Amino acid sequence: MNSLALERKNISDRFTEKEKTKRIIKWIRYSDSKLRKRFSFLRYQNAIGFGITMGSAFGMILLGSLYVMDIIPFWACIIGNGILASFLHEMEHDLIHSIYFKESPKMQNFLFWMVWLFRANTVNPWFRKEIHLLHHKLSGNIEDIEERFISNGMPWGIRRILVMIDPIMAVVLQGPKIRRDAIRYLKKIKAKPIKGPYRLVYLLLWYSFLIWGMVSLINWALGSLIQETGTAANIHNFLNTAAVVYLIPCWLRQSAIQIVSSNMHYYGDVKSLYQQTQVLDSWWILPLHLFCFNFGATHGIHHFVVTQPFYLRQAVAPKVKPLLKKYGIRFNDFESMTRANRYQKEEMDGIAIPA
Repeated sequence: MNSLALERKNISDRFTEKEKTKRIIKWIRYSDSKLRKRFSFLRYQNAIGFGITMGSAFGMILLGSLYVMDIIPFWACIIGNGILASFLHEMEHDLIHSIYFKESPKMQNFLFWMVWLFRANTVNPWFRKEIHLLHHKLSGNIEDIEERFISNGMPWGIRRILVMIDPIMAVVLQGPKIRRDAIRYLKKIKAKPIKGPYRLVYLLLWYSFLIWGMVSLINWALGSLIQETGTAANIHNFLNTAAVVYLIPCWLRQSAIQIVSSNMHYYGDVKSLYQQTQVLDSWWILPLHLFCFNFGATHGIHHFVVTQPFYLRQAVAPKVKPLLKKYGIRFNDFESMTRANRYQKEEMDGIAIPA
């Protein structure tokens, strides 16, 4: 085992980062091409993307209906809709890179609406497209708006946890810093961060559910001093149903991917594509990966080749990950969490990396 590790180290040291990057990209594209030749149906990329989008959306409606009809338990609905919402997130990400219907902006816009309305706790896809493409240009830098808004580069603590799991806290705690650090890029963004009332409606329902639930718990602990009847009881029942069918699954999915993504990307001292990401595939991340489609284990592949559909990225991962390890891409570098996601492992006293 030690000799194998030494051999990998020697292979990694034999090439420059630029050479290793070229070899990784070449291998990813070769693996992708081989898979496409083997399965001819993969040529129908637009149809596959459309089918995944509509199937996931209607799947969420179906599971929600089964729960309302008392056919499945609440936990099955939450888990199922959380997983289906993660499919829709991957579809949005692929659409951002114009992987589907590149020749048809109208169809892309239709699919953008679909993937957003079934996960309305996110910023709208048109705004996210601009900050995500910027992320690929400036990943790990102070102007990386997308990743910094989900806590990348922040020291670990309660502030970072709040930013990862709560959208309002992300705006309050990170918004002013990002506006200051990336103002010239923010000014160039054409899409509006707010498009329609949909995200506002989600947040209103979500916080109403949380606050009402907390009050109800306190009331129960005190011996149910207040009895809910009539309209109040109906509103509470509606909030509970909405939470199981839609609110909690969306929050679970969003929190899972933000925790994983903000910690698999490096920040502050990133100097090349090679240094932008690590691979997180430890067994204890599986609960998070359930709701973000194995993101930490495969997203690094996307940084090397951005034109690959998410399902093909998953398919080639078993063959690509050993090569990533061979050429020195870090795996499960959890220590990076203690150094605010910096790439360098050495302590650098006196150098402050802004979060």
